[in-house]
Amino acid sequence: MFKKISRRDFCKCCGSIALSTFFINFAKANSDTNQLIYGEIIINGQKIDKNSEINFDNLSELETKSELALVQNYQNGFLIRPNSKIKFFKNKIQELVKGSFHGVFGKQSSELQIKTPRGTIGIRGTVTYVEYEENYDRTYVCNCYGNTVIYNSKMEELKNLQTKYHSPVVIDKNQTIKDSPYNVPLNHYDDNIKSIENKLGREPRWKLPEGKMIFFAPINEKVKV
Repeated sequence: MFKKISRRDFCKCCGSIALSTFFINFAKANSDTNQLIYGEIIINGQKIDKNSEINFDNLSELETKSELALVQNYQNGFLIRPNSKIKFFKNKIQELVKGSFHGVFGKQSSELQIKTPRGTIGIRGTVTYVEYEENYDRTYVCNCYGNTVIYNSKMEELKNLQTKYHSPVVIDKNQTIKDSPYNVPLNHYDDNIKSIENKLGREPRWKLPEGKMIFFAPINEKVKV
């Protein structure tokens, strides 16, 4: 039996759906851009203003200082933690030098390879969190969903991760794959994934346990979009 709803409630519901569709379509229409959405970043020694366009065609060394930053690189979004350094070239992320990023990637025409201090990460259209843990001299990689391939420095495949929900490993100083030592995802969260995907005009492509998100960002780390 269907529940009767008032005309007013029906109109409010339709209005909400239309507004959501507008924002998703707006995000899609603005997908071919590089910009700082929020936070503070420095590129090649120059501070970048919020919402200003960024040129990643030439070699660009991006740094964060004391706060999170969200950067759009065309159809990809990067939530970058404080005190991180990342290199971009030819409009693509190229290398994690230090720190971490949570990459929400659109579909790639070919595998996007990202060098880290320990191993190389191959992206094939996925959401992946990568952090270099300097104290342990290892790279933490979580394939949040999609397909991520992990290589050693000789580009020999170590692991092919294909999952629908968080699947973390670490690449140790000997460039061998180990299980994650953590019982929760390291420094990344489900609600932030959803917020970034929505900002880019998409919905998460995960399979949530019991159909609901589990890991939520603390207030000071929630994505502000």
